[in-house]
Amino acid sequence: MLPRPLAPALLAALLLSAPGAAPAAEGGALGQAADELAARIAEGTAPDRVAIAATAPGAEGLAEPFAAALAGALSRRGFAPLPLRGRESPEAAARGAGADRLARVRVALSAGGRELAATAELMSARENFFLQRSPDAAPVRLLAVAVPADAVVQTLARPAGPTRLAAPALVPLFSVPERVVALAVLPAGDSAAVLAATPGGLLLLSTAGQRLAARPAPPPPPGQALRDDAAALAVGDFGGGRIAWQPAGAPEAEVLALDAGRLEPVATLPASPLAAGGAGKLFGRFAPGVPDWEDRLSPTVDPGPLRSPRVLQGAAAAPHPGRAAFALLHADDAAEVLDAALGPVGRVEGVGAGFALADLNGDGEPELVASSAEPAPEDRVRVLRLAPAPETVFQSQPIPGAIRAAAAGDLTGDGADDVVLAALQPDGSTRVWLLTSDPREAAR
Repeated sequence: MLPRPLAPALLAALLLSAPGAAPAAEGGALGQAADELAARIAEGTAPDRVAIAATAPGAEGLAEPFAAALAGALSRRGFAPLPLRGRESPEAAARGAGADRLARVRVALSAGGRELAATAELMSARENFFLQRSPDAAPVRLLAVAVPADAVVQTLARPAGPTRLAAPALVPLFSVPERVVALAVLPAGDSAAVLAATPGGLLLLSTAGQRLAARPAPPPPPGQALRDDAAALAVGDFGGGRIAWQPAGAPEAEVLALDAGRLEPVATLPASPLAAGGAGKLFGRFAPGVPDWEDRLSPTVDPGPLRSPRVLQGAAAAPHPGRAAFALLHADDAAEVLDAALGPVGRVEGVGAGFALADLNGDGEPELVASSAEPAPEDRVRVLRLAPAPETVFQSQPIPGAIRAAAAGDLTGDGADDVVLAALQPDGSTRVWLLTSDPREAAR
């Protein structure tokens, strides 16, 4: 692929990063990140020869300009930078160039386009470790910096062709000692939280698992014991409160407001809050005597007429909808994808109980995130692009437990959707995971 012409603003940024020019931090986000990373590389060492091997998976246009900016920042600190190019192994190329150390740099733009992150693996380039400057030096140093992105970085990161979904990261968040049967994300700027419905009630948890607030479940009506627990849970504008939930068996849904560390009831709803997202809310009704919902849908608290005699096992709404806005899970492990007007978009087979619609790469069209439909001691997370036809673009390694619930929202603050997933463990506890394209989490 031929490189794209450099815009005048980018040329100015790179000139400011050249040896002898003004400090790189004056060259925009690219120069600022390079300058901060150079300062970290220089910590506690005398100037030496540093080879630079930069990559930017999914945003290849960032790699070479960042390497140039980093070389300029190191040069101003008295180092002899050696940017590497070509297909040769970076380790072999660094030794061949006579470098003392090698910096393997990975550059990424957050999926929401708000932040530029750079991580570096700094290691000796000497053939013999004992010839290094300090005999007790660590063989590898891991460094990371992140700065707000600007228009130059966003332009460089934009692929020439269709937007690709970079491989997201699936990382553990925390454990809950109870069984989690429904999840929702409560966005709040830099302090988003997770709502988890359990048989005992509703929990509001920080992303570190700290319990922020709780609401006990109402007692079920006499004689209405269910074979399994379920709950409808959604976050949106419910008139007086942002949280609506209804445990299976409860006659009404509650609307809750967070007040001084308490989840306070402010209203009730005659319908089940199936999901809420950027296209609005979706209401339904529990089927009698089972932890499932009747196949009826409505954007209002009137659940609407039955569409079929089937039952629904869950619903999801995209925080940032495109053509796809809602998804419904049927008992045959198939997800029905709907647009904002509840018209059909498509059907995806083999979808498990933990599923969500999330725009992970910020391209304006959500992907379907789904657990496995086959019961097993371990589960996997799939990400499916929905158009022009369902296509799996990511599949995780197996994780212990069975994923029972999922929800989408921006938990990392990068402007793009993330997904939380609840995996039930054999001992009755739940492990909560985060699926994200945020490069800060991917580096964990």
